[in-house]
Amino acid sequence: MPPTRRLFFALSLPEATQQEIIRWRAEHFPLDAGRPIAADNLHLTMAFLGYVSEHKAQVIQTLAGR
Repeated sequence: MPPTRRLFFALSLPEATQQEIIRWRAEHFPLDAGRPIAADNLHLTMAFLGYVSEHKAQVIQTLAGR
C-alpha cells in the first residue's frame, strides 16, 4: 500500500488567539488531561480530506495554489 498523508484545509490563528486558547486550557484542564497541542499547531480546520496518497496530495496542493 502506498504511503498516505492526512490532508486538510485550515486557517492559521493569530498569535494572540493561540495564547488565549493556551491560557484557557491551562485554567480549565489539569496538566495530565490528555496530550496538549502546542500553540504553533493550533488552527481552524475548514475541510478534512482524510488520508490521501502522495500523488493526490501533490495534485491537491497544486490546485489549491500552493
